[in-house]
Amino acid sequence: MAGMSDEVRLGNLELKNRFIAAPVKTAYGNPNGEVNEKHLKFYERLAKGGVSLIIIEPTAVLKSGREHPKQLRIDEDRCVGELKKIIDVVHKNGSLACLNITHAGRAANPKATGQPPLAPSPIMCPATKQTPQELTKEQIEEIIMAFGEAARRAKEAGFDAIELQAGMGYIIAQFLKERTNKRSDEYGQDKILFARRVFEEVFSKADGLPVIVRISGNEFVDDGITPEDNKPILALAKEFGAVAVHAGLGNACDTPPWYYSATFTPVEKQIEAFKAIKGLTDLPVIVDGRMANKDKIEQALREGWADLIGLGKSIACDQSFVRKLQEGKENGIYYCGGCLQGCLLKVKSGVGLGCIINPFVNRDEFDKSDNPLSFVVVGGGPAGMAAATYAAMRGHSVVLFEKKKLGGQFNLAVKPPFKDAMNRPLNSMIRDLDRFGVEVQYEEADYKKIKSLNPDVVVVATGANSTVPEIEGIENENVMDAFSYFESESEIKGKRALVLGVGLIGRETMEDLLLKKGFEDVVGVDILEELPEDFTLARLRNNAKAKIITGVKLERFSSDGAIISKSGKEENLGKFDLVVTSIGTKSNKNLYDNIKDKFDKVEIIGDANKVADIYEATHQAYDLVAKY
Repeated sequence: MAGMSDEVRLGNLELKNRFIAAPVKTAYGNPNGEVNEKHLKFYERLAKGGVSLIIIEPTAVLKSGREHPKQLRIDEDRCVGELKKIIDVVHKNGSLACLNITHAGRAANPKATGQPPLAPSPIMCPATKQTPQELTKEQIEEIIMAFGEAARRAKEAGFDAIELQAGMGYIIAQFLKERTNKRSDEYGQDKILFARRVFEEVFSKADGLPVIVRISGNEFVDDGITPEDNKPILALAKEFGAVAVHAGLGNACDTPPWYYSATFTPVEKQIEAFKAIKGLTDLPVIVDGRMANKDKIEQALREGWADLIGLGKSIACDQSFVRKLQEGKENGIYYCGGCLQGCLLKVKSGVGLGCIINPFVNRDEFDKSDNPLSFVVVGGGPAGMAAATYAAMRGHSVVLFEKKKLGGQFNLAVKPPFKDAMNRPLNSMIRDLDRFGVEVQYEEADYKKIKSLNPDVVVVATGANSTVPEIEGIENENVMDAFSYFESESEIKGKRALVLGVGLIGRETMEDLLLKKGFEDVVGVDILEELPEDFTLARLRNNAKAKIITGVKLERFSSDGAIISKSGKEENLGKFDLVVTSIGTKSNKNLYDNIKDKFDKVEIIGDANKVADIYEATHQAYDLVAKY
């Protein structure tokens, strides 16, 4: 059986093991595509983390093909010197460097390109809601030539390999099937023609530099690319001498959950797609999609449906994953749960790649303090656990008080449908407390108990409470707040439910009512006219038993139903068997208010300070500990 740490040869590439860092968008850059210190630190940590080959984040071959304003570029000769900075840091720290070259086509972002997206045909990209303009012959020719020039620049910069993006819903894949290519010219009649011409240019200009071909094993969308539809691309890869095929899943426009390996994508379907691709080619296959699991890695190599293991978000979550795995330090791994809050959402917002449980992804690791102190942390939720762990990392002595169960609201995050994988990051945080020597006392803290420890620093991380709002008639309803709903051990039954507030917790409550509790009609109401989009909300919109009403206020509960109003007009939603409130969450500052003047250093973080999300909680903890 192939081993994880076996040396592997791909063409003239000699890899020290079977682990590949898949291309992950960082959004650390700027519109000029310049490399900065954040890039260099990220790739330095990846190289030190033990992977054999790092495929750096996707780089656009033309401005018209960019996905976000902070994307790296390879469309001008000046980009060579910028990218060489990354190559140098990767080589210096023991890994090889590969450049992913791409053009987003209909997935391009007008904010980054300054123009409408361009694609084979004007078929809207559901993820961006943008309808592209149909490419002219001249524009097609320009893109083909740009791929070749990108390959030339990659070789000039000193990359060890190139990855040609021929899948994942980008420009080459958009030419392959009728659903996205309705052209009547030669590029519509021969749907592999565009790909062939790009391959000719890239392999010619690469001039012997090893080329990996990236595909989507299955797009998981009606009439989309299936394993069988990849045959022409696999044949081109073989014909032109590609050294490997890199199989991901989904596509950027139609099936982002698969593209980004979201927590709810079924592992069985992933493996099924990878096995199908492996059965269609004799080229080495890299598989990429929630592969940060020792048992799954060993299964892939043992059963032969993978030759190399691609790690994307999971290695962004812990850049030292490979080294820790090889050294048998699995308890020290930060495991990704596929929530996408710290990676995808932070990239989209322009903040840049991060992680909800590991702020060291994009921030400096702690040095030992020259002045060890004694810390008392009150509250074992994400903010409290993070503060306690980071303080211990710094060499401080730490006592953590938790009156119930470590994890706080994180324990509720694993309960909705499709969220089981979130146990992995939760357990990573809990294990760190023991790993770094935090003393946990399972009792409620008060001034007397804290004072007895004579701490130098007290950190209050007592979280927030979910409350039932004061609405006329609500006392006559079967009502509970969202926290109590997910904490409840008693059976919850009924046919109709009303959820007040369709934020993250509210929409997860709606889905839980439908899929786990068996409710037949679930209505969510929110005062906001437009709701932030995510995959849970998309699923609810596609569920006939769910109804979401926005821009309304719940006025009162009458004897015959719940009354909402919008623009002065009232509507009766009828009677409900259950009302769940997901509004009115309030910071719990009681302890802080009681002790803030009784110790020299009293800090408050997380939801106790201001209700936010877990990313903010762990990063606030980092900022706090960095001061000491």
